[in-house]
Amino acid sequence: MRTIFLTLLLLLTLTACGTKDATTEEPTAEAAATEESAAAEASTAEDDSDITGVAKEKMTTGPIGNIRLKDGSAIEITEFKKLGKYYIYVSGKLNGRSSTVISFTRLRDVQRWGAVMFKDPYNFIITTKAGKELRFLDSRLYLGSDSPETYSFYTTNERYQKELIEVKKSNVDSININ
Repeated sequence: MRTIFLTLLLLLTLTACGTKDATTEEPTAEAAATEESAAAEASTAEDDSDITGVAKEKMTTGPIGNIRLKDGSAIEITEFKKLGKYYIYVSGKLNGRSSTVISFTRLRDVQRWGAVMFKDPYNFIITTKAGKELRFLDSRLYLGSDSPETYSFYTTNERYQKELIEVKKSNVDSININ
């Protein structure tokens, strides 16, 4: 009798756990308001990233990459100019099959790429530091500018001052990222 009772209890427990709804609940308006106020407080705090838990990006001390031009010269990139909230924005056909959008809002995500090599302004290959190749055909790459003709980024001039540079996309051979 005890064995039957324990077996039925175990089956009931398994059935109850198996039929539990696996979907996540939407946050309530009160929870969303609490999250927004916490985010607002975190954004107003002065460099208290350890206290508030807000992750800040590491500042790089050297160049973050370079652009190689078709004439053989290179321009050092010391800082990306953000396009809205994105560092780099790519839209097009990945491997010629599916329409894809890649947009990075964090610098460390951009730094996982090794290089972007161009066949022409609309066909390019992105190589990652892990050795993968992403081939984009009939695609657009936006770097610092939403113009279909130019890329924008910051470099240092002869006086070691930050300077905004614009380069024509048709003149770019590759973009290398450190």
